[in-house]
Amino acid sequence: MLSRNEPAPVLKASIRFLRVIFSAGAGIPEYQRQVATPNVPKFTAAILGLAEKQEEEDLRILILETLTILVPLYPTLNRPSHAAISALSLRFLDGSAPNPTSSPLLEAASRLYAVLHFAGGKVGAANLWRKSVDETLAFGWNAFAALRTTFASEGPITAVPSPSVDEALIAIPLNLDRLRCCTVVLCGLLSSTTQRPVQLPVGPLVKFITALLSCTKDDKGREHADPTIRAMEISIIPQFWRLSCDLISSLATCARRHLTPNLTRLISYLTFHLEAKPTPSQLVSFLSSVQALLTHCYLLDSPLVPTRLAKAVLPSLSIILATPPETPATEDSASAQKGKKGKKRARDYQGDEIFKLSREVICPTPEDGQVLLVALEVMRLLLRNPNLSPAMHSIAARVLLSMQLALPHIPPASLSPDLQLHSELLKSLRSINTELGSGTTSVMSKSLGLVVRAALMEDDDETFRNLELLIHPRVPPLVRSLPHVESLSLFRAEESQEETNIRQELGLRSAVPDQPSSTTETQDVIMEEDSRTSAAKTDMNSVKSNALSPPPPKPPSTPSNLPTKPTADAQQTPISEVQSSIEPPRPKANVAESATAKPVIPPQPMVVRTQGGENDEDEDDEMPAINMESDSEGE
Repeated sequence: MLSRNEPAPVLKASIRFLRVIFSAGAGIPEYQRQVATPNVPKFTAAILGLAEKQEEEDLRILILETLTILVPLYPTLNRPSHAAISALSLRFLDGSAPNPTSSPLLEAASRLYAVLHFAGGKVGAANLWRKSVDETLAFGWNAFAALRTTFASEGPITAVPSPSVDEALIAIPLNLDRLRCCTVVLCGLLSSTTQRPVQLPVGPLVKFITALLSCTKDDKGREHADPTIRAMEISIIPQFWRLSCDLISSLATCARRHLTPNLTRLISYLTFHLEAKPTPSQLVSFLSSVQALLTHCYLLDSPLVPTRLAKAVLPSLSIILATPPETPATEDSASAQKGKKGKKRARDYQGDEIFKLSREVICPTPEDGQVLLVALEVMRLLLRNPNLSPAMHSIAARVLLSMQLALPHIPPASLSPDLQLHSELLKSLRSINTELGSGTTSVMSKSLGLVVRAALMEDDDETFRNLELLIHPRVPPLVRSLPHVESLSLFRAEESQEETNIRQELGLRSAVPDQPSSTTETQDVIMEEDSRTSAAKTDMNSVKSNALSPPPPKPPSTPSNLPTKPTADAQQTPISEVQSSIEPPRPKANVAESATAKPVIPPQPMVVRTQGGENDEDEDDEMPAINMESDSEGE
């Protein structure tokens, strides 16, 4: 049936049926000997001929997918057809112009090319895989060099002469599609499997990635370059960034910890692009690459890069928080206008936001919602890095906690047209804030109470399970030192000057601005407290000298020297007044004055000994105890 001229639906059904027959009996030796061995080579040759004759794209994709399944199952039987299968796959991986290669056909051809090394057997598969990677890299360098004719030469490829404008109209789309095919094939090769270990060329791959990622519009160009060709080459630079991000994600998943020596370099390039405020689609690519690197590699060992990366990621998350009112800007614009009519006209437009019946959607496109989800995962990984500065750690924790408290008050329709984004975002925020609120094994963060209170508003089994593990841990706590005070900062009153500068840099402002008069009021209260405290200290010292010092020894026969009732009242009254006037210390006490002041000793009541003894009787003879109540009643 495959050898005759049949309609495309009949050919598709035949190919699918034979594919099921050959793949279902792959584990039965007798079935393979009688059915697969004599028929698989014939089937492979037949569908290769169909792929050359038929022009229908769906049929070609089906043939490529069928060969992708049969080559790993029967590598020995398909070894004679290795050259023909390789030529077929490379036919669709050579790029096309002016229209690029369709994505389904490109994906199918790249998957087939990524499994061709199985035809080499257990011994030769590793060498064939490495040869395929090297050839694909060389193909990519040639395509990249053809797209940088007006710039300085980069990489191991020599400079390519600049074509004419007519040639560039065909050459630039063709080489851009070839570069796209190269990255797709490399991603397929990195995700394929081999029966024996292979040598992964991490260095050449990273060099190719950095060459794509480091391209900018401000790169130095060649002299006497055609401005039209240069403008065309500048316009495709964002495509380089997207392709390099795809390669980074695949390489990080494949190489994992072996990519750690190049981690700082790659993160620095990605951070530079994140700081340039890219579009949402570019932002998703950059953040996904950062997430893959931070997930599969070791911790980022740099004192500056994590903080810089957190500063670049945090503005993507702060769009959830409510922006402060724009009344100061309106007042500034009104004051800038001269004349009474201008001020009245500007005053008429104040408060128009009250009459707005609709609110703009925070994430209008799917890319905006994806940015939020990926940025949250990146921030989770960054907060686990000990090299993140304490000030940046505090700012990020406060922003994440504010997002969790503010998100339940935002309707899902106001967040995004995709209503599921609200629940996914809230679930991710709960997980991150619970992890932050747990603190260490020795102390829990001050935000844990707010996290628990926010979790009780919604029924989330996972959050309750994590909180239950915090309250009733399954393992004994580790012996650790307490965290730094900066890591526990939660309120704006506790933030340091560095945190304030970072917050102002990121544009994170509070809805209630700082009042300059609050400082004066606080200072007045502190001064009043200090004056009362100093007066209390003076009264306390006098009371202490009168009440706690023993009286001088007097003969017991002189009753006139005994204290009377008014004297006792005079001694007891200052004590009650002092105790009622002393207030507990406030958190904003003056450190300099408290360091120089003497400690105040609270009044201690006299203790009368009740145990008898010879020594006690002698002491009683020398200094008899005076019962103040009995003396006052006697009078």
